[in-house]
Amino acid sequence: MDKKEFVLIRPAVYLILASVSGYALVTKSPWSPWYLGVLVAVLAIAAADFALSRLTSNRRLAVRDHARYQVRQALELQRKFLAAHTEKEILETVMRVGSTVLQAVGASFVPYDEWGQSLPALFQGKVPETALQSWAARLSAPQTRQVCKNCQVLHGAAGCALMPPEVEKTANVRCFPLLSGEREVGVVNFFFDTESELDSDARLFVVESVRAAGQALKNLRARDQEIAALRYLQTASAQKSELQLLLNSLLENVQKALDVDFALLYLPQGVPGKLAATPLLLTKSRSGSQPESAEADLPFLEGIWKSVLASGKSLSLENVTLNKREVWKGLLAVPLTWQDTPPIGVLVLGSNSDQAFAQRHQVLLETLAGQAALLIQNASLMVQVEYQAVVDERTRLAREIHDGLAQTLAFLKIQSAQMQNYLARGETERLTSTLQANYRTLSDAYLDARQAIDNLRRVPSTSLRGWIGQVASDFEQNSGLRVDLAQFQLTVEYPPTVQAQLIRIVQEALSNIRKHANAHAVTIVGCQDEKIVLIEVRDDGVGFLPEQVNDSSRYGLRGMRERAEMIGADFQITSQPGLGAVVSLRLPAAIKEEV
Repeated sequence: MDKKEFVLIRPAVYLILASVSGYALVTKSPWSPWYLGVLVAVLAIAAADFALSRLTSNRRLAVRDHARYQVRQALELQRKFLAAHTEKEILETVMRVGSTVLQAVGASFVPYDEWGQSLPALFQGKVPETALQSWAARLSAPQTRQVCKNCQVLHGAAGCALMPPEVEKTANVRCFPLLSGEREVGVVNFFFDTESELDSDARLFVVESVRAAGQALKNLRARDQEIAALRYLQTASAQKSELQLLLNSLLENVQKALDVDFALLYLPQGVPGKLAATPLLLTKSRSGSQPESAEADLPFLEGIWKSVLASGKSLSLENVTLNKREVWKGLLAVPLTWQDTPPIGVLVLGSNSDQAFAQRHQVLLETLAGQAALLIQNASLMVQVEYQAVVDERTRLAREIHDGLAQTLAFLKIQSAQMQNYLARGETERLTSTLQANYRTLSDAYLDARQAIDNLRRVPSTSLRGWIGQVASDFEQNSGLRVDLAQFQLTVEYPPTVQAQLIRIVQEALSNIRKHANAHAVTIVGCQDEKIVLIEVRDDGVGFLPEQVNDSSRYGLRGMRERAEMIGADFQITSQPGLGAVVSLRLPAAIKEEV
């Protein structure tokens, strides 16, 4: 008799009890055995009803406690999934929780992921140390993977490829396929020491837990790919010649990170640094899909990116149809813009998945587009800086040629005319003296020209000290003077453009020593502390006063000062007649190259 039957007869029992008692009271008849029998039966039924009520209450409490336990397990499972940083953590969590709920003696995971990432084979439970290695090898074996993949029963006993012969008390195994998205990536197995059917509630809980684990794996992969795409752009530093390759890699990363069918990047002005602004169009598609589908619909896509370029705002479309056919279930286009600058391009994604683009997808894509825009703008600025550097260097060379070689040639032209007059008048002594002076001037001009050519040809060495050593060696060969580098102890390294200006200043200082100082020894000093670097070029020559500096030397000093100002260095010259001269450069220990 169940609770429902007791509920139905309970009013009848109480009615009979009341009738018998009432009849006895009204008739005042004595209590006969029959009355007593009925009363005892009724009391017995009441006692059974009370016991059944307590049992039902206890069962209700047990069900409620079990429900609370499963809720706690589900919440703990979700918390672990959200906190997981690796796929292994997710798999170990679902194996541990599933073993607890099903009261299994062990669990394992057999991977057969064919999506380009190989999940690890895992196992949990009391397994002898001697059996661990052989069991792990069997779980990872291709044969086991293939058997599990083809299995339709999802339940195994003796003879199953998963059953570990090393463990004596394992009676059977229950299997739960693990899906990540629409792909089956493996199977979670639970081992039991007895042959018994699984509780339906516990089985349903484990099924949902494994499903949640698959979704967590998918989310983790998407998160890792999104982070990788962001880090790729944040750490990318490419020359303008490599920019197109970098953008191709960016497009591929975006397509994989968001798991879309195709990705497209359009730059109306093309890659910076080209002689002519040629539009650039890059496309990437999922492996196995039809890339020509996107290319066939380029006229439609052209309208999309023109609209985005004009508005500067993202555009999201769903269930896009073209020529009475469904092209994409989801389309997302974002402008390549940084801060308040106008868009310089468009990034377009198309997907045939039933799941439309979420808000986080648009936020991620806009972030990536902003980083890409910054990268392209930096490349454009680099082109402008390089062009301006070439223009500035040409201007300096033109001025140096005008102030140096051109002045020398003008002087020689005047001297040649004077020598013709001396020759016509027969003034041989003055002619000889002028000829010798011209020869010395030509020799100096030749050395200056050769040094200028060598300086332009020279490329930076691996260190500033090595470059200074090469310059000093060239000076020693041309002048016959020895250069002391014992006090040059710099270890700091600067960007190539800064080092080039430092070397040009040192070269000009050495050139002035060769032409004007009449020195016997030259010393180059280099020292530094945490903030300041000091470079000095010293000579023991005749020295000079500022008002005694001739035009050619003045032009050289002006060029050195301009180069020092370009790199933010303090330039000074100290000299007295008969005490030589010191050219000093003082600059910060850390200088960043402006691009």
